[in-house]
Amino acid sequence: MEIIFVPSLSLAKFSKSQTLWNSPLLVHCKPTSVAFSSVTHHHLPKCFLLHSQYGVRSKAKEKQNLGVVHASEAASSTTTTTTNANNAERWLLEPVGDGDTRHIGYKVEMPGAYEIASSEVTVGRVPDKADLVIPVATVSGVHARIQKKEGNLLVTDLDSTNGTFINDKRLRPGVAATLSPGSSITFGDTHLAMFRVSKVKNVKVADTNGQTETELDTNKKSDDTETS
Repeated sequence: MEIIFVPSLSLAKFSKSQTLWNSPLLVHCKPTSVAFSSVTHHHLPKCFLLHSQYGVRSKAKEKQNLGVVHASEAASSTTTTTTNANNAERWLLEPVGDGDTRHIGYKVEMPGAYEIASSEVTVGRVPDKADLVIPVATVSGVHARIQKKEGNLLVTDLDSTNGTFINDKRLRPGVAATLSPGSSITFGDTHLAMFRVSKVKNVKVADTNGQTETELDTNKKSDDTETS
């Protein structure tokens, strides 16, 4: 009888040393709560310096289709008045990572842009526990919470393994931090889960029967940096 030996195959495993402490991976959205759309993303030059702030200018078009992220019904615990006021505010997350997947070992698609439509949204890897689902190994099951409150966008790291970052600053778990228009937020991976934050204003247009157009509230400091 002839015996044939077949080499065993296994998925690549990543040691703890390969999981960078300061390396913040993203993004797929929960089908029941997120409307997907195709959004052109910006590819940046590949860079191995983690958490550096990219000088990318984001331009939102009036009729641009976005993935709108809503919180689950169970997450709604505020009063109707407060919820309606918060939901009237529109915040946009646009991907600005370079899309490099070599540190993972397999192809991961870049996310599109997301409009935060609810007063509270949970970000994480596990679909049953998150509204904005990121099926990447470096994102924790429940990674962070995003809240709209009194005209501000707040983010809280929920004790994630690889951290949540605003620009290059790692957030303390459980402590809410304010996201400003023009700043960047990273969920565990600078290559695939890094977003630029914009606040969208509804502007009334004369003689259009209540129709509105949108414009982005950009960060003046970012503009000054790019033009200098």
